This record gives sequence, structure tokens and C-alpha cells, in this order.
Amino acid sequence: MSQLTVDQAEPRTAILHSGFVRQTVEFLIALSLGILVIRTFTAEAYIVPTGSMAPTLLGNHEEVTCPNCGIRFALGVDEDGRSGHPVCPNCGKDDLDGVPIVPCNGDRLLVQKGLYDFRRPRRWEVAVFHFPGDPTQAYVKRVVGLPGESVQIVGGDVFINGRIARKSLPEQRAIRILVYDSHYVPRDANRLPRFIFRRGRPRSGLTSGWRAEGARLVHDDVDPGDETIDWVDYRHRDPDRAQYTPIYDFNPYNGGELRGENRVPDVMIEARLVVGSDVPTVDVRLNSGADRFLISLPFGAAKPPQVRRNNQTVALTNAIPIPAEPATTKSRLLEASIMDHRLSVAVDGVPLFDPIDYDDPAVGYGSEISPFGLGVGRGLLTIERLKVFRDVFYTSALANTPRRPFGVDEPYKLGRDAFFVLGDNSSVSNDSRFWSRSPVVPGELFLGKPFLVHLPGQVVPLEVFGRSVYWVPDPREIRYIR
Repeated sequence: MSQLTVDQAEPRTAILHSGFVRQTVEFLIALSLGILVIRTFTAEAYIVPTGSMAPTLLGNHEEVTCPNCGIRFALGVDEDGRSGHPVCPNCGKDDLDGVPIVPCNGDRLLVQKGLYDFRRPRRWEVAVFHFPGDPTQAYVKRVVGLPGESVQIVGGDVFINGRIARKSLPEQRAIRILVYDSHYVPRDANRLPRFIFRRGRPRSGLTSGWRAEGARLVHDDVDPGDETIDWVDYRHRDPDRAQYTPIYDFNPYNGGELRGENRVPDVMIEARLVVGSDVPTVDVRLNSGADRFLISLPFGAAKPPQVRRNNQTVALTNAIPIPAEPATTKSRLLEASIMDHRLSVAVDGVPLFDPIDYDDPAVGYGSEISPFGLGVGRGLLTIERLKVFRDVFYTSALANTPRRPFGVDEPYKLGRDAFFVLGDNSSVSNDSRFWSRSPVVPGELFLGKPFLVHLPGQVVPLEVFGRSVYWVPDPREIRYIR
């Protein structure tokens, strides 16, 4: 009986192995055919050659690593292979001409074809279309004006039918431009500090519990009986001015020769916090122009936040307490922004109240050198990582070229099935503002929506056998396009 079992088992194993091989081959054939069908009828690959959408999408560029703070950034390369003067966007170091660079191609996109056969392009959506001036060329821009609307750019913002066009929090995340990341600590951080620690009002003389600990900011409870707010105030250092200034629309992709000339009052912060159980509230100060917002976030109690604007309490809609601390991590992600005359606050991705919109911005300039601060009355609090972003500022000039733009001096009325598009790298983007014949993209010229950077232009070194170094696409830069 045992021998019979063995004899029967051997051919059965062979049959199972043969079936597995056949299924694997069939699967691979089906997968290949599926990819071919997707590429032919659903998705198509495109290469981004220029930087008109930088930093959202990168064209041909050089990758520079700052020797002072260690951040990597892209420096655009023109059609003749020339690049501008590199300036670090994080610490402002500008004597980088001798720093080794890595040539990189433009981002490779997958574009969802046929989507706009079923629905029309939406505002703030990145889209690929045939350039109306030369239908043989494909452009990629961001849609801002829709059919039938009146479009105008005022003070860097888009106005639709006379009212500012506001972005949701996910749309803000997609468009925002990084201006500072505390993870990259400059070697000269003590000489040019980004943060001022103060307890109470300036020059109050009270001892602050804040201290810098590498890339982290740590608050110790120096006086448990005193609940005077202990602030850490951020001071912005403009990269191409080498001094403390308001935030400007400088884009490191364009090089130091093309300076940021416009103040950007729209700011967003992203902070990773470790909040001690003895912390009753974390306070956030946000300045936008002459407007000052104070947000009190009660981490130590199950009650909703409070907001004051210019010393006046603001009524909140659908306010909720801060969500419970996740079981998987002790750090909390705080997001707070003022963009397009809209205040938004979220913790761990959950909005704490409906956005606060206002159409009466205060006149003048506030303390824009210090656009925000974080404060705590007592308890242990650690800021593990802090990022500062700005909104895109849409300019009225194209790299100092004297050309009268559409939709700037006066509103431009869009016709039926006509769209107005802009590039995120506004000062060098040849878009609806500057097309000589007409500023519109007819709906029939849209090719599709890019949804994935599947082969990033940015690269990372790969060492083989400890000797040879190769540069390969950085898999961390594979990303969905929002």
C-alpha cells in the first residue's frame, strides 16, 4: 500500500507543478495584455521637459544637495543645458556653484485618457491638453477658470466672478510650496536662529521653557504654577535676500537670478507634536497680512477649539474636540493654514471645524517676519518636525518679459466650454495669461488627467559592491498627482 501511494503521488506532483506553471504563464500573459490595453485605451505616458509646474512636476533639472543643511532641491535646466545660480531654499546658502550636482530628466507621468469624455475638468485640477497655438504640442497646467466664468488674478490670488476662489485643505496640500523644513538643521543654525523663545509678551523677562535639541524643539515645565503662554516664534529667512523678511514667492527651481518679488501672505504649517498628558492646550498664532489669528487647541480636555481673529472671538461651525490619540503613535500631526482668506485647522487629518472664510482682510502689513508661533502654558511638549509652506502667487509678468497678460488688468470672460489654465511656477510659466491669440483652452483639446509620477526625475545614489555608484530614480518620489 505504501509503494502504491508513492507511485501515485509522483505523477500527481508533476501534474500540480505543470498546472502551476501554466497558471503563472497565463497570468503573466494576461497582465501584459492588460498593461497594453491600459496604455492604449486608458493611460498614456508623458515626459515633463520644462519647469512651468515646478515643484509639483519637475522638468529637466540638476539635483543639488546643500552642504550646509543637507536638503536636496531641484535646479531647472533650459533647452541648451544651462541652469541658474543655485540657492538653498531651506537655509539660504548661495555659494553653491562648486557643489557636485546630479543631472536628472523630467518627471514621467501616467495620464488618464478619456476621463474628460465623461466629465469636464475641475478647478485646481492638473490637466494635459493640446496647446491651442500648436496642437502638435502637449502642455500640462492647472485648471483655474471654468466655462462661463469671469477670471481675474488679483494680488496673486484667483478671483472668479469677482470673488476669491478658495481651496479645500486637500487642494492646499496639493498646491503648497515648501519654504522651510526643521528636519534639515543648518550648520550655522546658532548664528542665524529661526526660532525665538519667549514666555509672555516680548521683553517680559520671564524664563522660557523652550530649547532646541537638534532638529526638535522641546518644552520643559520650568514653572508648573505659571500658565503664561510660552511661545516659540518662527522667523522667516528669505533665501535670495539673506536676511529675515516676510515670505516671498522665490522658487529655487529657477535659480537665484530670478528673485521672488512678491510678498506671499498665504501660509501653512505642518507640525508633528508629542503632547504630554499635563498639557492643557496648545496655542497657534497665524499671521496673514495685517490679520492675526489665535487658535487654542485643548489637547487635555474633550472640548472644541477656540479661535480669535484680531482679538475678536470667531464663532465656529461643526467644531469637534481633538480626536483621541492614535494607538500606533504618540505624535500628532497638526495642520494650520491661512490661504485665500480662509483659515483651516486639522489634527491627524481631521478638520476641527468648518473653514473660516472672510472677505474683509485687514489693511496693511502685520508681523510677517514671524508669520506664526506655537505656544503652551505648561507641561511637556515636543515639536519633532516643523514644515512651513506658502501658496502659489500668480504673477502678472513672465520672467520680466513686458507682455500684457490676460485676466490681470481686467477680468476675462470665458465662453462656452472654455477653460483658463495656469502653471504653479508662475513667474516662468507660459500659460493662459500670456498666449497671444487667446487665453482659453477649448474643452475638445484636453487629453486627460495625470494621476501618477511613475518614474521621478529626482534620483538617489545606489552603491554596488561598495565601489561603483549609480544614480537611479528615487522611489520615494513616486507619487499621485492631486
